This record gives sequence, structure tokens and C-alpha cells, in this order.
Amino acid sequence: MKKLLLIPLLFLFISISAIAQDKQRITVEGISEMKIMPDEALLTISLSEKALSTAAVTNALNKKTKAVADALKKSGVIAYTFTADNYYVSINRVYTEGSAKDSGYVASQNLRVVVKNTEQDLIKIVETVQQAADMGFQLEFRVSEETKKSYQEDLLKNALEDARKKAAIIAVSLELGEIKAFQIDYTSSQPFQPVMYRAEAMMMKSADSRTEPTFNPEEQTVSDRVKVVFTFE
Repeated sequence: MKKLLLIPLLFLFISISAIAQDKQRITVEGISEMKIMPDEALLTISLSEKALSTAAVTNALNKKTKAVADALKKSGVIAYTFTADNYYVSINRVYTEGSAKDSGYVASQNLRVVVKNTEQDLIKIVETVQQAADMGFQLEFRVSEETKKSYQEDLLKNALEDARKKAAIIAVSLELGEIKAFQIDYTSSQPFQPVMYRAEAMMMKSADSRTEPTFNPEEQTVSDRVKVVFTFE
């Protein structure tokens, strides 16, 4: 009795396989890009101090960080965020003529200032940082997460339309007949690939030699992509 039940199931499996094999497939990748202006600037300030004890080096670094934070508050700029991370203390090991000698400690930390206004507010922030302490920083113009999300729907629609057009060109060129979307692969968690305008190391100058900085950010590219499988008879 069990053997008789297996025969219909076997025929059913063969029938389903035959139907699936009748569908031929075209796999294409749709790509979309947009040019948009960066709407925020990131200043990364690198601080470091040396001292003979961990307490002394920590206090010295904290004073430097506080000087920058206080200067930013007095700049008159409101639309900015200030964070401090990557705090690190290590032994100051000096190597001379093949031998090593410990000479106190080194403390380092990165400060990050994100400025929403890339024009006058950014100029004020840069001038403020220049006067706060003797240090170096990196400046990057970038597209904010909020702006990138606002373009997400249009980018995806354009990527899907690009995939459809590519598949249609293939179908017409090869006389494949009518095509239909069968499967969509859209797994990227970070569809946007912005290109940073610049990450330029800038050393602070003394107050008597400073001039007002000028910035000319360029358009950046945000993109998205999707893979679509089309079937035809």
C-alpha cells in the first residue's frame, strides 16, 4: 500500500520540476546614482599629552579637552555636536641604539565636532578650535544620515527601473518575448556610498598669523543597487 502512494508523489514532483524548467531567467543589476551637496562637516581633533605619571598625563589631557569644549560653547554656534572617544593611555617607551627605556606615559584622545552649517558656522568653529590649543585636526565634508535617508526611496525606484530597462533591452535584442520579475535581491544594509570631499590634516597657527578659512565643498555621490531576476518562456 505504501508503494502505491509513492507513485503519485513521484509524478507530482516531476511535473513541478518540468514547470520550473520551462521558465528561463535573466539576472540583471540595477544601479542608481545622485549628486547632492554635503550638508555637514566633521572635524576630528587628535589630542595627546606626555607626563611622568598616569594621573598627571590624564589631568593634562582632560584640561586640553575641556579647553576645546569651553571654546566651542563660547563660539556662538548652536547647531553642532561634540563627542570625545578613543581615550588611550600607554607607557612612553623610548628606543635608542637598540635599547628601550620607559619615560612616563602618553595619553591620547580624539574629539569629534559635527557642524550642520558648512558655511559661517563652520568658519566660526574652525577659528575657535585654532585658538583653543596647539593641535591638529582633520576636516571632512559629508552627507548627513538624515539627508541620505530622504533620498533612499528615489534611489531604490531608479535602481529597479534601471534593472527593468536592462532586462528589456536583452529580451528585445535576443527576441526572448515577454519578461516578468521573478526574484529581487536587495540585502545591502548600507546602500549609500558617499565620497568624502576631503580629509585634510590642518595644523593650528598662532593668532597673529591666522586668516579666515574658506571652504568650497563639492557635490558627492549617493548610490543604490539591486539585483533582479526576470523570467521568460
